[in-house]
Amino acid sequence: MLPISGKIVLLLIIAITSYIFVQRARFLVCLLKLGKEEDRFDRPWERLRYAMGQVLTQRCVLKNVTSKDRSGLGHMLIFYGFCLFVISYGFHIAEGFYHRLSPALFGEGFNNLFFFLLDAAGLIVLFALGWAAVRRYVIRPARLEPIMSKGAAIIIILISSLMIIGFSVEGFRLLAEDQPFAEWAFVGAAFSSVFAQIGLKPYAGTLFYIFWFVHMVIIFGFGVYLLYSKHLHILASHFNLYFHSTAPKGALRPITDMEEAEMFGAAEITDFSWKHLLDLYACTECGQCTANCPAAISEKPLTPKSFIVDLRNHLFTTGRELLEKQKTAGAEKEEGVCVITDVLPEGIVWDCTNCMACMEVCPVGVEHVPKIVDMRRYLVLMESNFPAVVQTAFRGMERNSNPWNLGRGLRGDWVKDLNVPILSEGNGEVEVLYYVGCSASYDVRNQKVAKSMVKILKAAGINFGVLGKEEGCCGDSARRIGNEYLYQMMARENIETFKKYRFGKILVTCPHGYNTLKKEYPEFGGAYEVVHHTQLIRDLINAGRLKLKGDLDKTITYHDSCFLGRYNQIYEAPREILRSMPKVKLVEMDRNHKFSFCCGAGGGRMWMERIRGQRVYAIRTEQALDKGPEYIATACPFCMTHFEDGLIFFNAVEKAKVRDIAEIVAEQLVE
Repeated sequence: MLPISGKIVLLLIIAITSYIFVQRARFLVCLLKLGKEEDRFDRPWERLRYAMGQVLTQRCVLKNVTSKDRSGLGHMLIFYGFCLFVISYGFHIAEGFYHRLSPALFGEGFNNLFFFLLDAAGLIVLFALGWAAVRRYVIRPARLEPIMSKGAAIIIILISSLMIIGFSVEGFRLLAEDQPFAEWAFVGAAFSSVFAQIGLKPYAGTLFYIFWFVHMVIIFGFGVYLLYSKHLHILASHFNLYFHSTAPKGALRPITDMEEAEMFGAAEITDFSWKHLLDLYACTECGQCTANCPAAISEKPLTPKSFIVDLRNHLFTTGRELLEKQKTAGAEKEEGVCVITDVLPEGIVWDCTNCMACMEVCPVGVEHVPKIVDMRRYLVLMESNFPAVVQTAFRGMERNSNPWNLGRGLRGDWVKDLNVPILSEGNGEVEVLYYVGCSASYDVRNQKVAKSMVKILKAAGINFGVLGKEEGCCGDSARRIGNEYLYQMMARENIETFKKYRFGKILVTCPHGYNTLKKEYPEFGGAYEVVHHTQLIRDLINAGRLKLKGDLDKTITYHDSCFLGRYNQIYEAPREILRSMPKVKLVEMDRNHKFSFCCGAGGGRMWMERIRGQRVYAIRTEQALDKGPEYIATACPFCMTHFEDGLIFFNAVEKAKVRDIAEIVAEQLVE
């Protein structure tokens, strides 16, 4: 227990720290309030369970642990060890006022067990910190650039100091007291022995108090430093995980007031929602997003980590000025800094494929893609500023409901001579509505997939039909490019068409259409049971409704489409189909499942020219060819197109073939 003067000093330290902490916290909250309103307060218990589950189990960092990157394990060790020390600091402070608080509350044996665990945790934390230092400054991965990160060095030094000084405090206390406060404090005992050997026993009591206060000053200083550094994420990430989106994964937030709103999308930092600003606080700068981003890997200027850091730096740099403007501007909004042109590198919003690899691996729930789409919405809807080549796709979707701008009346021509029921020409009621999509309706190569799907449906005896020329584009590309107005127009038109007919479920062969119809149409009153063709085929095979020859003797590698895999967690259905063929040898690419590499066509990139950097599809094709496959299996029309372009790029057309899962199955059907 501290003397009266010591208690006064401790109270003064607590008061000063609390004041500085509260003032900084108020400033940070005020910055968040600059953002637009967004409802993230629904389902509080679900949110709490999710956040606690991510943090307490450390799933948030362990989800990225691979054979090549085990940094999450080190983070977990530091987290659990430091959590134990945070608890101990509470006891240390309390025992500054009441000497025997712990035994009084928990019994005489508490100190032995607690300080044994504390010493063990301290050693583990020091080991993990050493590991972290080696990874950052000796064998650092590229994602941890820049090498000389002062913030990281300060945190490593501060936490290491806390551990070592904590052991010293234990050592001096054991040396000063006749009756040891904890007999199992084995590291403290070792420090005590060293101190005794160098002749510090006569000064042990004084040194104990000196080191104890130094320990407290560092602890409280560390707490304040967090709010002023990039390690603000240590506190902000918990809130960010709590306020995660409870909407279907990958579904974009619609603009609900298209007719009345005076401004669309985001151009200034204050145009983002408060949750998107909280993302900036939560970013750990771990670089996992950049390490998995196809734009960054293909040497384009867009790097997700820098994108978030640049926005955060801008927010902090202009924060007080923004708050003052908000106070003085009144109802009239002053024009501010356009982050798209003045803060971020030029044109990076068009590099994004919306593959969501960044969001999948982010340990703290940062939402990169919605921010990019919001900036695209501003450029498209407010400035009419977008890549010129996209104009053709927009015009085609607006006039003929397809990005090729081919006649809408031609949409159903592929079904001629196939005896496929068209709903408008029959009784209008089927078990399955086959929503063909633009690619399979107009692109000759992808029409083969649609014809294979028809063959499969007939073989299984399924009552199905198509819309023919009544079918319209799902609108995914328009929306992802930023033309929300065009998307909503097409979505509502399709929903009205669907209302004319009766069906049990909608079948799609395009993951983009699957995601849009399943997750985004409900926002406009179109809630349907939507199934991807790989799911349906898998179920038909398992039910014995499809009989396969089983003589396909090929080496096949399967590519996980972003919108099928990461967006909708459909990973196993295509693989189960291929495994059902006994002679097929399925080989996985190095990047597979949630770590799959994008083909480069998502986010409307299908309709844009390659402006800079490498071809994303070429990188992915090379990854596939490295496995020596005879077939590259896909389940997405965009992926198929890009893989075939990749084979041409590598002069490998004779080496491997691209086949949709439906084509493989249709070829194996027992006639």
